[in-house]
Amino acid sequence: MDFNTVTAENWNFCQYKSDELKAFISLGASPDILDNKFTYFVTVLDEHNNELQQDEFDDINAACHFINNKYSQIWDFNNLSVKESSGSGCGSCVAH
Repeated sequence: MDFNTVTAENWNFCQYKSDELKAFISLGASPDILDNKFTYFVTVLDEHNNELQQDEFDDINAACHFINNKYSQIWDFNNLSVKESSGSGCGSCVAH
C-alpha cells in the first residue's frame, strides 16, 4: 500500500493540499431512503472553504483513483490523523 495516496482505508482523513486549495473525499447518500446507496464526492475547496469543484462517484475505489490521478503529482499529500509538529516543546502532551 502506498502511504502517500488516498485509499479506501484512509479516504476519510487524508487529502491533497496546495498553498490555497485542498481536495478530499466526502460521503453522501441517495435521497431515496429505500435505495440504501452511498455516494462519494471528490471536492476542491479554496482557502476560505468555498467549494470550487465537486465530482460524484458511486464507488469509493473510483473516487480514490480519480483524486490520486488528478492531484497526487501536483499537490502535497496530507494525512490529517498525524499531528504536525509545531517545532517547539516536547510534542508529547495535549498542549501541543
